[in-house]
Amino acid sequence: MTYDLNINARALAIKPSATLAVSARANALRAAGKQVLNFSAGEPDFRPPVSVTRHVVERLEEERVAYAPVPGLPALRDAAARELSEYHGRSIGRDEILISCGAKHSLANLFMVTLSPGDEVVIPTPYWVSYPAMVELGSGTPVFVEAAAERGFKLDPERLAGALSDRTRFVVLNSPSNPTGVGYTAAEVRALGEVICAKAPQAWIVCDDIYRKLVFDGYEHVSAFRALEGLTDRVVIVDGVSKSYAMTGYRIGILAAPAPVVKAAAAVQGQTTSGAATPSQWAALEAMTNSAAQEDVVTMRGAFAERRQLMLDGLREVPGVTTVRPDGAFYVFPNFGAYVKGRFADDVALATWLLEEKLVASVPGSAFGAPGHLRLSFATSEDEISEGLRRIKAAIESLASGGAV
Repeated sequence: MTYDLNINARALAIKPSATLAVSARANALRAAGKQVLNFSAGEPDFRPPVSVTRHVVERLEEERVAYAPVPGLPALRDAAARELSEYHGRSIGRDEILISCGAKHSLANLFMVTLSPGDEVVIPTPYWVSYPAMVELGSGTPVFVEAAAERGFKLDPERLAGALSDRTRFVVLNSPSNPTGVGYTAAEVRALGEVICAKAPQAWIVCDDIYRKLVFDGYEHVSAFRALEGLTDRVVIVDGVSKSYAMTGYRIGILAAPAPVVKAAAAVQGQTTSGAATPSQWAALEAMTNSAAQEDVVTMRGAFAERRQLMLDGLREVPGVTTVRPDGAFYVFPNFGAYVKGRFADDVALATWLLEEKLVASVPGSAFGAPGHLRLSFATSEDEISEGLRRIKAAIESLASGGAV
């Protein structure tokens, strides 16, 4: 068949998600009968709260499933506004809330309606894999600033200052972070805000708060609005139910932004996806308003804390590998750079070797702007974590002793 439909330059410039690609390959190996241990997953392995599942089933049996309003069901928008108003210590109204098909969709909508050619978005590295692509799809330019491991993977004010200009439209803060799990304190957020106000007063801060409820060891997630009180209110919030409630497949994200931005983003959403799926919005409303669902979050958080410790203890036994202790989320981001140099072309080759030869799936750090690292998710069972770390340790020790790749 003749094929002459050309792919445009914008699409050709977008790289597929590395995390999804690794998961797909791991699943393919599993389907072929291989005993793959998957540390690449970016989603909890728990079931959603029982109350959520029961509620959705009941409503499906009783009600017709119709289109939802493009900006979201009024009851869900109101519930999100109430929760975020209380959490951030400021009044947020329904007209400042947009319900989208996941937090990724919320971010994409935001960038599509606020960025113009020449606008810059400052993104600390390591970064979540989709930030740069979404900025580019919105006609903006990503500007990367290293948040180095020796600084705890946190962006420091001096480095941030050097990246700001009169073209800066947004600075992205993801806390706790994917891929590092590191979270900012209130003092750290305020220090960054002071630099932004001094060097780029026109810029806004985008807070990706999707992991804010999954925190450990007494770390408390920081509301940027509270941290920046009296300094600036140029803050946009992205939130959702995917991670905290183990509801990734429901695809519900929340954008909290000034009403004109929400109105514009809803217009774009109306011409692309329309409103998020109605049953998914029922589920999100139940999760956000039922106390039993909140108890399930606490239980899941406790399990993740134990798994994190198991992962950290195991990585300490791997020679030549270092890692920063995560404050939240469900990832660790160890540095395997000592074994990339001279043995592999890059961290992608190392991750491929571990998957194909040792049947351990990870995500190469270069996908997050941090070559030499691997992202390991502890959203899997303790048995799989222990066995996976055993395989990694044996593989690395074989490299250290000069074994064949």
